[in-house]
Amino acid sequence: MLNYSGIQCASLNEVLKNTGIISDGIVDIDQLRRLELKYDVVESHYSHMIHCKYVIIIKDDENILRKRMEQRGYGNEKINENIEAQRSDIIYYEALDLLPENHIFTVNASGMDINELYGTVKKLINELLKK
Repeated sequence: MLNYSGIQCASLNEVLKNTGIISDGIVDIDQLRRLELKYDVVESHYSHMIHCKYVIIIKDDENILRKRMEQRGYGNEKINENIEAQRSDIIYYEALDLLPENHIFTVNASGMDINELYGTVKKLINELLKK
């Protein structure tokens, strides 16, 4: 959706698959960190591990997250892993290893439909791109 609004967005998972940096779900972190991408936005669970200016973390209600992951065919172990990652803020703390705190943003998507979430994230990205 962001690409249609003039914001260059890429799926890091697709980039990793195309470059062989991810294999059988395992990411080569060293190769990942050497990637130089020319996008405004990179979307992925791994994007906080690459060199970037900002990180936006989207959190959702655990029940909605569980239901969404079940619909996508994920097993209980993977679902629980994602829920625990959200609870523990591990993505935030890993991003904090690379960026100052004022470059890490969290959006709470609980209660938002996809259009509200899109609007919120798009507005934040546009503000950050002006800096």
